[in-house]
Order: sequence, then structure tokens, then C-alpha cells
Amino acid sequence: MLRYGFLAAGMLLASVMTVTSVQAAEVPRIGVVNLQEVLANSQAGQQANKDLQAIVKKLQDQANDKNSKLTVLKQQLDKADPKSSNYAQLQKSYDDSRNDLQQFVLMGRQDLDQRRQELLQPIEQELGKVLDAYAKAHHYDIILSKDAAGAVYANDKYDVSQGVTTALDKDWAQQQKTKPAAAKSGS
Repeated sequence: MLRYGFLAAGMLLASVMTVTSVQAAEVPRIGVVNLQEVLANSQAGQQANKDLQAIVKKLQDQANDKNSKLTVLKQQLDKADPKSSNYAQLQKSYDDSRNDLQQFVLMGRQDLDQRRQELLQPIEQELGKVLDAYAKAHHYDIILSKDAAGAVYANDKYDVSQGVTTALDKDWAQQQKTKPAAAKSGS
């Protein structure tokens, strides 16, 4: 009888361990990554930041030079007699200089944004590959971004895109059936 008790206890323990291991296998392993921190602390990110800072400095120096010239023109304009013969020319020079500075600042921001994109895009592409390899090597099923919305890596077994697409298509088909004939033809 004691032998059956040990056998029953052993079977119960084995079944509990099996259920626990099956349940544990079904729970996804999730990690969180701060992408901004990774970019800021990585060598590639630091080099890109250094390159961007050099561009910013160059643009700032040029803007400061244009602003200094604008200030000189403004001082000359303030001192000039509005009735003098060269006042209109001075006013035009000031307005042109001010417009030039505004245009320079606008174009500089656009140029800086473009350069930032050019510098960061290859790093972000490489980061995607690294995250994929890291997740697989460390057995993560999902890695979420701490500083952005969504997952940066997810095991395909958790992907519900096909089911959502099917549901959306089903809703679309139903909506098309309920639309009036004129709306369907585009008239």
C-alpha cells in the first residue's frame, strides 16, 4: 500500500510539473528596450550626434553672421532720416537681409532634418537587425520599446495580422453590401 502511495505521489508530482512546464512554455518572454538610450550610448549614435552637432555649429555660425549684418543694417536704418534719399534703399537692404535670414533659418532646419535622417537611417536599420538577433539569442518572444509605441521585435507566433486583416475584409465586404448603389459606383 505504501508503494502505491509513493507511486501516486510521484505521478501527481510529474503531472504538476508537466502542467507547470507547459504553462510556462506558453507565457511569452518579454523585454523592454529604451531605443533613445541605445542610440545615445552606442558608438554609431554618438558619431551621428557628433556629426549633427558639427552641422548645427556651422549653421549657427552662418545664422549669427547674417544676424549681425541685419543688426548693423537696423542700426543704420534707425539713425537714418526717413526723408533722406538713401532711406528707401536702406529699408530695402534691411528687408532683404531679414528675409534672407528667415529663409536661411527655414532651409537650415530642413537641411538639418534631412541630414539627421540620412545619419540615423542606417543606424536604425542595423539596430533592427541587432534587436532581431538579440531577441533570438536570448529567447525573447517580444521586445517592446520603452520610448515609442509598439514592439520592436515579436516572434511570428504572436502575430495576429492575418486574423485582423481577415476581420477587416469581412467588415469591408459587409459595408459594401449595405452601401447604396450610387455610392458604390462613385456617382
